[in-house]
Amino acid sequence: MKKIILSILLFTSLFAQNCDTKLFSLSTQGNGSINLKNIITDLSDTCDLNVILTDEISKEKISQNLSYLKLKNQSLDEFLDSLLSKNGFFYTLKGNTLTISYIKTKNFKVDYINSIISGTTNFSASTQENGGTNTLNSTFNFDFWTDFTNNINQILTAQIDSFYKNPAPIIDKTTGIVTITGTKRQLDRVQNYIDTLNKRLHKEVMIDVKIYSVRLSKSNQTGINWSDFSLNIAANSPIKLSNIVGSSSIFRQGTFQVSGLLNFLSKYGQVNSISNPKITTLNNQKAIITVGQTINYSYKTVTTDANGNLVQSDNIDSKFVGILLDITPEISDKNIILMGINPSISSLAPTQLNTNLPPDTFEKKLNTIVRVKNGDTIILGGLITDETTFNRNGVPILKEIPIVKYLFSYKEKISTREEMVFVITPHIINIDKTKPLKEILNLPSLGGF
Repeated sequence: MKKIILSILLFTSLFAQNCDTKLFSLSTQGNGSINLKNIITDLSDTCDLNVILTDEISKEKISQNLSYLKLKNQSLDEFLDSLLSKNGFFYTLKGNTLTISYIKTKNFKVDYINSIISGTTNFSASTQENGGTNTLNSTFNFDFWTDFTNNINQILTAQIDSFYKNPAPIIDKTTGIVTITGTKRQLDRVQNYIDTLNKRLHKEVMIDVKIYSVRLSKSNQTGINWSDFSLNIAANSPIKLSNIVGSSSIFRQGTFQVSGLLNFLSKYGQVNSISNPKITTLNNQKAIITVGQTINYSYKTVTTDANGNLVQSDNIDSKFVGILLDITPEISDKNIILMGINPSISSLAPTQLNTNLPPDTFEKKLNTIVRVKNGDTIILGGLITDETTFNRNGVPILKEIPIVKYLFSYKEKISTREEMVFVITPHIINIDKTKPLKEILNLPSLGGF
């Protein structure tokens, strides 16, 4: 065995009784003739240490030769870390007992609920020119634990060791405890992944949504001219993002005022506040807001039984009609928010030709992705709905008498157009440094709030 140059420098006194106060230097010749077993043996003799190898793999690995190593003036902990941890070993030093292993079982904690979120959105549009139909299907499926398990398996197989084959990780979805047996490099990779996952997964966004309807006046039946709104704020003009189905604009924090928006909208017709929900969701998790009603309906179906007889059945079902808004925020490491926003509006058709079918509805949808800073405000407009109603006008009392009422009354057809406006402001919530809710929403100070 070639000689190892191992020098011990006394840190405090030449008469120190243990190695806690000593500095170590080590230099190998770089020809691959020295192994860890020789160095640990010399260290054990020098510091009077008991050395325990806990598994067969550590016994084989510790006998492998080192290519090159040069350390200078390190404490005992630093020296052991350079020798063992950097070469893929676990170790503990308690008293004068040094325990070394190559394989370890470790528990990790992942805080997430055991659930699967999925859904499908279908959208069809036809053109008069060629009679064709364009269909857009949007399907989302978020199965956290299945994706997490696949990622953990990929991390473990990325660090394949010919000495060792990992048992399957144990993942308890109910408690969020993940138990993995592996090498140090594997467990370090898993630890880094789970630390990053927990940091990103537990970010929260509070989304402030204001929904307004503008009943357009007869002179503004084409809808709101959003370019005028941009020109009215010359000092802080918004960034135009899209004009696919209307307008989408971003206003930086502090430049947008709701009162200014309402004054602008009132020029185009009667403004009504539909809803002002505030919803909090985790990073990359869908937040869903609905404003409307569920229409219950019955319909008949005819089936054939085993004898070939026709059987008629009465069925009861329901359909949602109103405003549906789903928002998915994604927060970057620099607290930039990427938001997928999907508003849709549905309304009942005035007539139903076949009572044995679900009610006919009109639907209008918008799909957009925006990139904003914390506290910025997004305005979405352009979704216009048409509504037709009939009113009977005439001579009081007489217009209510059967048969005679047709002589003293007339039916008036009233058509109205409304444009929906969505005002969305996301706020990143830092659990460790959360501001009071009234500060986030700029609410007036109230006693006990």
